[in-house]
Amino acid sequence: MHQTKLLLTVLTMMVSCLVSLTEVRASAEQGGMLSWPPAEMARALSLYLPRRMSEEDVRGLSIAVIADGRIVFEQGYGTSDILGDIPVTSNTLFEAASLGKPVAAVGALGLVREGKLDLDAPLGARLSEPWLGDGDDHALITLRQVLTHTSGLTNFIRCCSDESWTMPGERFSYSGVGFMYMGHVMSVVDEKSFGALMRARVLGPLGMASSGFGLAEPLVPTVARGFAPIYQTLLAFFVPLVVLLTLTFAVTALAVRFGFNRLKLESVDFAPATVLSVLGTVGLIWFLLGGWGLIFILGYASFYLMVLFLGSLVLVLAFAFLGFLGPADGTLSRGGQQTNPVAVAVAIGLVFTASLFFMDRNMPVPAKAGDAINPASSLRASAHDMGLFVEGLLAGKVIGTTLRDDLIHKPVVIGNGIGWGLGLGTRDGRMGRTAWQWGSNPGFQSLMVVDPTRRAGIVILTNSSTAGDLVQEIAGHVVGEEPGWSLP
Repeated sequence: MHQTKLLLTVLTMMVSCLVSLTEVRASAEQGGMLSWPPAEMARALSLYLPRRMSEEDVRGLSIAVIADGRIVFEQGYGTSDILGDIPVTSNTLFEAASLGKPVAAVGALGLVREGKLDLDAPLGARLSEPWLGDGDDHALITLRQVLTHTSGLTNFIRCCSDESWTMPGERFSYSGVGFMYMGHVMSVVDEKSFGALMRARVLGPLGMASSGFGLAEPLVPTVARGFAPIYQTLLAFFVPLVVLLTLTFAVTALAVRFGFNRLKLESVDFAPATVLSVLGTVGLIWFLLGGWGLIFILGYASFYLMVLFLGSLVLVLAFAFLGFLGPADGTLSRGGQQTNPVAVAVAIGLVFTASLFFMDRNMPVPAKAGDAINPASSLRASAHDMGLFVEGLLAGKVIGTTLRDDLIHKPVVIGNGIGWGLGLGTRDGRMGRTAWQWGSNPGFQSLMVVDPTRRAGIVILTNSSTAGDLVQEIAGHVVGEEPGWSLP
């Protein structure tokens, strides 16, 4: 009897899950889930999201849905730590990455509203000492250009390129450095550090109590730990290494042939090129990702090479035991037993092939330091707080309704229905115009979509580098559009 009840319970759950998943898939055709009663939305998402997270190997996800100008559903799923002991809630902090850009934009537009900044005057006019390396940029780049990503500055925020690559105002080019420049000017104008300024002007007034562009060090462990697949980490090391080896080996071959007039290359000739390539790879990773990023990538690359070596060694010993390493039949050998290079190559190839089956496994990435403050990428926020941000944006808090409308309805046209307004991307779809911003830090993927016409929106935060497609899919079902909140 007990087994019969258990079977009926399982079947009921399966049918309920199937019905909910069918409803979710049909939602895009019916205008999305925004018109659903909140209870039905919660039931469907709570059945749909855990299954899709499992399929995409996403460790943790937090979501907030806004309808009629207020949060109507918020929930966390999965876990936020390495051991899988801490459940995600709607208040769990994630690295929101570029979702901080529209938050910073609201702060800048608040200064515009007060007359402390001007959208179309050069930002450099507010500085006593230039922040940009080029005098023309200092005199030309405006706040409007920064917010619409037409400043000509780069997106290399780690190496902080402070000169434009294209003429300011000429064309769209996504730029994190532009927001760093804007953040510096905001700090000078308001005579506060950027983190304190944003807390006083945006985060505090909107009720985003737990979020910040910087965090006190004791709070850093409360941020969800990010996870990235092994192959991404290994590619970050081996791709630049192979490129540098190819270039330096080619230069070495030319130098030996034409500089030293030798036709035959010795293995020792490539020693300097190998050393330079390794050092160059290490330097490049440090330059782009910093010290912790370098330690993380070198650690995984070294561990992988060690496993590859030990696995190959075990197979070679097994081949030797089976007699596969001796010289081929019909050949003469002198002295000790000669190693069969084919057998060694097969051993290495087998171990490498076996390793490919584990390349998509997610591994933890280093946590961002609390004092790492960057207007372009350092926001740590919860889905609840970002939902409050969407509520405030829709209501015109901090910036007023005129600037709010300009933010969304006067975009720079990019193409394929995509544009960029004063701090948010825009997309013209079947349901009308939506505003959006994605976020992507190592180990994290996020998306925010705002529907001003329906006074609605959605925020999805995850701690997985593999969740980019999933957050688009979720937003599509809720808003009622096909996924596509991305640059063409």
